[in-house]
Amino acid sequence: MQDKIKNGLFMFLFMVLLSPMLQYSFSFVKSGPLNGIFNIAPNVNFSWQKWMDGTYQDGKSKFINDNIGFRPDLIRANDQVDYSCFNKVHSEWRIIAGRNYNAFQDVYIYAHTGKDFVGYETVRIRMKKLKAVQDTLQRLGKSLVLIYAPGKADFYSEDIPKAYDSGKQNVTNMAAYAHAGDSLGVNQINFNSWFIAMKQASKELLYPKQGFHWSVYGSLLAADSFVSYTERLRNIRMPHPVLSNMVHTTEARETDDDLAKGLNLIFPTVKETFTYPEVTYPEDKTLARPKTIYIGDSFLFTWMNTGFMDNTNEQWQIWYYFRHLLNSGNHEPEKIPMPADWINELNKNDYIVLMYTSRNLGPLGDGFIEQAYDHFYPLSTANQTFFSGK
Repeated sequence: MQDKIKNGLFMFLFMVLLSPMLQYSFSFVKSGPLNGIFNIAPNVNFSWQKWMDGTYQDGKSKFINDNIGFRPDLIRANDQVDYSCFNKVHSEWRIIAGRNYNAFQDVYIYAHTGKDFVGYETVRIRMKKLKAVQDTLQRLGKSLVLIYAPGKADFYSEDIPKAYDSGKQNVTNMAAYAHAGDSLGVNQINFNSWFIAMKQASKELLYPKQGFHWSVYGSLLAADSFVSYTERLRNIRMPHPVLSNMVHTTEARETDDDLAKGLNLIFPTVKETFTYPEVTYPEDKTLARPKTIYIGDSFLFTWMNTGFMDNTNEQWQIWYYFRHLLNSGNHEPEKIPMPADWINELNKNDYIVLMYTSRNLGPLGDGFIEQAYDHFYPLSTANQTFFSGK
């Protein structure tokens, strides 16, 4: 009897060890792909020269290692053990495991603690230029607004790991830009502070722990508030998103679990209830739909993907980090570069919206503010004196 048990155990272990090679050769089970960016080693062709100098063996070993059967499943199992047992995560996005089953990209924590603060002088000069551009656009019958999208570390500050939170709140880019904007009269909306204020009272999830961005529901609340602000700013009436038939589910949609997906775990990092409403818009043709250019980061994508931009703008563009162009015909970031004649595009539109989250506020505008200012106000001795504070 003991021999049978030993033989059975031996055969079981033998098949476990052999199964990756069998899967590699015959692919009898379909493994789900890993999320993220990976450099898979290519196969190498045999040659005596490669054999003699060792490059064939080295290349073949890397190829087999990267393509061995069940590799995605084994990586997910390893990542799950590290996360569940040691609160350790594996990701090329520099993800940090926080408290209460939360996770953060390190740059959001740096933005919250002020580690990435660019300095008062940089903030002052940039916001003065932004105000000058805003005033010029207003004289041309156009509007400009700066939006601060919520930052995850600001929203979940209590979940930041102790090793990254000294307890001392330094000056942040968010606070400095917002204060300078208020002082100068820049048109701005602070969704970061608004979300924090609503956090305890909201029955719906505004910012998922499993994601980088605000929730789909939270983004729609912000979109409705943005429309109200625009109506007052431009003295117009616009279509508002109407939310109905709320669906509550633990299954994430859109970007609500984009961070968790990148961790390649077997189970979700935390159980959350998401809210997905049915969204409609008035068909009233008398309502204004301004031609709008949005400049900013990926927080704009939720508005794009939910159809908000299509239903509230006659036409729209996203100048993603002021480097790439997205519009109704192209929803793929980094596919089309910015048009060289972007100033002409600026003249064709009614509304310029800059929206950035805390981690991207350092280089606010990604060069747009400086280039637009230089276009409208060519550098002169007077301008240099003005911005030096003399």
